[in-house]
Amino acid sequence: MPLPNVLIIGAMKAGTTSLYMDVADRRGAFLAQDKEPHALCSDDVLTPAGLAAYAANYANAPEGAICCDASTGYAKRPDSEGIVERAARVLPAGFKAVYMVRHPIDRIISQHHHEYVDGIVGPQIDREVRRHARYIHYSRYAYQLEPWLAQLGPDRVRVIRFEDYVSRRAETVADLLGFLGLAADHGAGGEARVYNKSQGKPVSGPRWDAFRQSSAYRRWLRPLAPPKLRLALQRLILPKATAQLAPPTEETLSFLREELRNDVGLLERTLGRSLQWSGFETAHSTAEK
Repeated sequence: MPLPNVLIIGAMKAGTTSLYMDVADRRGAFLAQDKEPHALCSDDVLTPAGLAAYAANYANAPEGAICCDASTGYAKRPDSEGIVERAARVLPAGFKAVYMVRHPIDRIISQHHHEYVDGIVGPQIDREVRRHARYIHYSRYAYQLEPWLAQLGPDRVRVIRFEDYVSRRAETVADLLGFLGLAADHGAGGEARVYNKSQGKPVSGPRWDAFRQSSAYRRWLRPLAPPKLRLALQRLILPKATAQLAPPTEETLSFLREELRNDVGLLERTLGRSLQWSGFETAHSTAEK
């Protein structure tokens, strides 16, 4: 029964969809039809039926393929806990995790825009980041990484800085492929397309959602269309998000910097390098200059 031996665990709005698509076309890689199965978020995966449903995503994987699960819900503590413990119980020995991190406040701004477009929150980011603790929690990358590093060890966890991915995409992807044991063929780095940007993202409606959940789509159409093609069709067919939201005030930026500063410093010490994020100059980053 094939199961993932690579997890792209997040962070949300840090480029995971684009990275997922860069890996998708590589020889020897197999990605689930659903980009984010989130199977490890529930104890259901520990039952025979739940584990079989999870494995069904990889039933068509060639023998020896690197199977990948990209679910940003795997780095959303404290809303989702116990992920790594479930992974350790059901996944193949030696499985690896990939975690993308982005300037913490830029990620929060993108998450807010994404959730506003989806109708989850209101348009005022100054209010929403104080009402919903998840914005700060999901940007506490050292906190999110802690259980993964404790369970897997640093040799099986790769942290990718979003800014490096954007500025040196081919080099970053080639390095990741080496970490995963995949050849950097087909021109490592793939196309420069960015997927799942909050601004201009396809906006689904009730009819599209009903179509995607229909038995005809899930049984016949979805298996014939790889993830990259499905995303391309969504961009072509669905309306695009056009909302322009006011940026956070300086007071809110100061609030977020104070909330996140210690975590950034801890992450830099964990990784042994500066993350070079403006507004988060730490003793580690200062020493490197």
